[in-house]
Amino acid sequence: MVVHQVNSMLIYVIGRVNNPGRFVLNADVNVLQALAMAGGLNPFAKRGSIKIFREAGGGTKVFGFDYDDVAKGEKLEQNIRLKRGDVIVVP
Repeated sequence: MVVHQVNSMLIYVIGRVNNPGRFVLNADVNVLQALAMAGGLNPFAKRGSIKIFREAGGGTKVFGFDYDDVAKGEKLEQNIRLKRGDVIVVP
């Protein structure tokens, strides 16, 4: 067995994006960058209702993300750095 990558970080982007799926990250990525990797939002996406799910401390934390606010440079604290196993859901 050959190890090609150690500690590869997987995140998942599902829902109304153009290229949903599992993404391997080799660097720190924020929510906006992950959405770009997933081909952007499709026309039917609920841009103000995006959620990030993170397993933490035996439970799940949920973060809200409003695409339009962040794209306008507002409420940038929503554009969190992703961690291994995070799931972005675009309704």
